[in-house]
Amino acid sequence: MPAESVPELELKFQLDAGAVDALADVFPPNEASVSQLHAVYFDTATHAARDGGFSLRVRRKGGVFIQTLKHRAGGGLFQRDEWETEVAGLALDLAYLASTPLAAAIGDETLAPVFVVEVERRLHTWIDGETEIEVSFDAGHILADGRREPVSEMELELLSGSPEALFALARALQAKAALTPAYESKADRGYRLVGHDGFAALEAQYPSIDPKTASAEAFQMIARAALVQIAGNARLLRQATHPDLLHQTRVGLRRLRALLTVFKPMLDPAGRRWARAETRWLAAALAPARDLDVMLRNADALDEIEENVGRAAFYRALRLAQTGAYETAVASLNSERFRTLLLELGAWIETGAWLSGREPSARRLDPAVSLAVPALQKLDSVVRRKSRRLKSQDAATRHDLRKQVKKLRYATAFFADSFPQHPGRRRRLIEDLRALQEQLGTLNDMALARRLAKQVAGRRSSDLAYAAGLEVGRLTANEAEVLHDTCRAVKSYRKHRPFWSAPQKPAKDINLSKAP
Repeated sequence: MPAESVPELELKFQLDAGAVDALADVFPPNEASVSQLHAVYFDTATHAARDGGFSLRVRRKGGVFIQTLKHRAGGGLFQRDEWETEVAGLALDLAYLASTPLAAAIGDETLAPVFVVEVERRLHTWIDGETEIEVSFDAGHILADGRREPVSEMELELLSGSPEALFALARALQAKAALTPAYESKADRGYRLVGHDGFAALEAQYPSIDPKTASAEAFQMIARAALVQIAGNARLLRQATHPDLLHQTRVGLRRLRALLTVFKPMLDPAGRRWARAETRWLAAALAPARDLDVMLRNADALDEIEENVGRAAFYRALRLAQTGAYETAVASLNSERFRTLLLELGAWIETGAWLSGREPSARRLDPAVSLAVPALQKLDSVVRRKSRRLKSQDAATRHDLRKQVKKLRYATAFFADSFPQHPGRRRRLIEDLRALQEQLGTLNDMALARRLAKQVAGRRSSDLAYAAGLEVGRLTANEAEVLHDTCRAVKSYRKHRPFWSAPQKPAKDINLSKAP
């Protein structure tokens, strides 16, 4: 008999310093059931289970061994399909797994241990009327290939009641303690530790949106992926500053903001305004550090800089400014405002007013392509209009064009699988958008160098100001050539015909079974 999945709805939080003590009056440690958990995660040599969206473990709790297979439900952040059975020891029950979807994902490959999670779990139950939520506190570590990563988490799992009640409890607890929503599971972190998902920054993931995907489902899938990118890179950035982590956090923000533009007709105005304002705040808080990263990335080798006293002093001033900018960026990620942003974005994506039956939310049942066509058409028109007379534009106008190009590029990536009629057109358009964005980015780097050099040199010594001027001259020496190449990129882009078109099938043929 095939194994049946049992869906679970859960929220996970990273426990910042003092969080456990702050919640002691709500969840007294002496009233919890405490257990030591040892979990071994399994996969094939090629990590086929991970690539298929599965995590597989055997966990020992006391003298009992439980085998658990999880799979994200529709790309969900908070909901997973789960198959669970008791086993005799740390060895897998392969017969049980044969009746689950994992069998098709791994084929004939052999499963073996990949990493281990060891935690002490303190378990409480929260009951309020018909709502029952399991609250667990985990403290321990993940072990993989000789590396160790600490674990300090709280998880809320909805046993009965509404998703809104789960988020309501999360808000109440977040008001009492420093709780940062975490959208990476222990399995996610374990795979990162073994290097499968890369040990540095989390890059963009684009869920497949086919022509039949409902608008609500498409929005949630893409928004969840962006939120994972933002939260995951922010968590790592709080631990160790690195330009790639900062950059990918900002990429996640830009993707989310582009999504708010594309799906504007479906979203509740108040929620959309809030999301735009808060993501704009965070992007602005991270921008100075990113700007300095870009200028320092374009610097000469250190030994060449140190040969000149003035240049060396200028770059020391730049690095000092960079340190201050990163302190500001990390402070924003450690703030209550950021913790609230992550939680409320998740709540809005999953349970927001846009999911109600009132207008404009009624469009949530329409196929996503019905929103994509006018949105892509409008973005394309904006890029074409703003790219006119490029040579005579100032730096601010070109920077605005670059932002519009990015937005169109993200939107085309969102709907890469939604318009199968013209794959060649889509591929060529994306390539030309990438080339145009890169050229505009180079021009923006030059404008940035002028602005940052002026800021850093300020009213300091004339020698420093002179060195800053020479450095700007070096960084902008080929500006005319870059501008010429950018104009050519614009001309190439303008030759494209749209790859998007309205769906050919009538609405009654559209599969809306997964729509909320």
